Formats: sequence, structure tokens, C-alpha cells
Amino acid sequence: MMRSMVLILFFVVAVTAAFAGEDEAGLNLAGAGVITSASPYAGVDARTAAIPFLSLAYKDIYIQGVEAGCRFLKKGGWTLAVVASPRFMGYESDDSTALNGMRDRRMSMDAGLKAEHALAGNLAMSAKVVADVLSRSDGMEYELALRYPVKGRIFRLVPSAGIRYQTEPMVDYYYGVRDDEARAGRAAYEPRGALNPFANLVFSGGISRRLIVMAMLGIESLGPDIRKSPIVDESHTWTAAAGLTYKF
Repeated sequence: MMRSMVLILFFVVAVTAAFAGEDEAGLNLAGAGVITSASPYAGVDARTAAIPFLSLAYKDIYIQGVEAGCRFLKKGGWTLAVVASPRFMGYESDDSTALNGMRDRRMSMDAGLKAEHALAGNLAMSAKVVADVLSRSDGMEYELALRYPVKGRIFRLVPSAGIRYQTEPMVDYYYGVRDDEARAGRAAYEPRGALNPFANLVFSGGISRRLIVMAMLGIESLGPDIRKSPIVDESHTWTAAAGLTYKF
């Protein structure tokens, strides 16, 4: 679980949001930092770890944190891209006593389409639909988000908010309890799809022309069918991170 948590958090904090909308050259960053995040699973404490930061782009091909993509259409303020990203969800049964007797839930790989559109002023929206291509859960996730970058002479602040809908197969795989996993105090559970609102705030500030300090705070509220799971003891998850990157 620790390895999965570190990777999830690295990608959540990646500089995609902080530099979205800048030219491709501005996306070439690398660095390191620390991150702390809460797990939704019962008995699994918040974890802190060192992490790398990475964002690279060349023309219409990019790697921004966890997401790799290729933009294939730019027209009328719209940008469309084919995207792929690992899904670092899941757990091992020995992560906590509350998970003992559960079969491990494995990470997977998602792929799909992403659309971005410039609205009034600095406001921009994005929509994304991805599917599990490794058939771990055979589920899908839909995301709709708004962001509003605020840029000063030496800093950039990017608040964003949106919703994610995870389909029933995905939620059932990661939060359900099968009949043969049921125990005293842990009944079998088959959830439906879940709608998870989220919000993020990313700050970046230049120490010099090349060195950039970054910080991020994010929170995601878990849908009712996730919160009702007997292996979940949180109504939301949160992430906080800070680090130093080099722009090249």
C-alpha cells in the first residue's frame, strides 16, 4: 500500500495544474518534495513520503505527472487529447487489521479522451472519460472540472474544483466486500457508482528564473456508496505537498 500511496500522491501533485495553459516549453520541470495524504480505508493512517515532481512536453505530446497524452485537435478554444494514466488505487490485505481476509485490490491502467476549453477570462474547463484497460475493475471514470489561474509577476495560484463519477464496477472492485470476504463486523457489500466532488489549490513561486517552489492542497469528498463500505472509515481524503522544481 505504501508504494501505491506514494505514487498516487506524486501524480496528484504533479505540476499539470500549476502550469496548465502555458506554452509547452513552460511545462518542462523536474524536482522533489514531500507529501502527506489520508487513506479512505479503515485502519490505514495518513502517510508522509518524499516524492519526485515531473512534467515534460514536446509539441502535442506530453507527460504531466501521471498523465501521458497526445493532443490531436485544437479548434475554437477547444483542445482534444488521447490520454493514458495508471490508476494507483487499491490495497493489500495486510495494510490494516480491518482489511485482513480481503483479497488484494490491484492498480490498473486507464485510457480515454480529454477535452479542454477556454471560457471567459482565465476560467477554463476540462472534461475527461477514461476506462480500465487492464480489466482489473472493468470500470470507468468521468471527470468535469473548472480552474481559474491567477498569475502574478513571480507566482501562480491555481484553484480548481470539479466532480468525478466512478462507475459501479470500479467502486465495487475497490470498495466492495465479496461474500467470501465477509467476516463478523464486515458484511458483504456491493456498492453502486459514486459521485466524488473535489477541490485543489496549487501554488508556484519563482525563487529565480529556473527554481520554482511549489505547494498543493487537495480534498476529495467520497460518494455515499463508498462511505457506506465496511472497509472505509473516512468521508473524504486529503493531500498536502510542497517541493522545489527546476525549469529547463
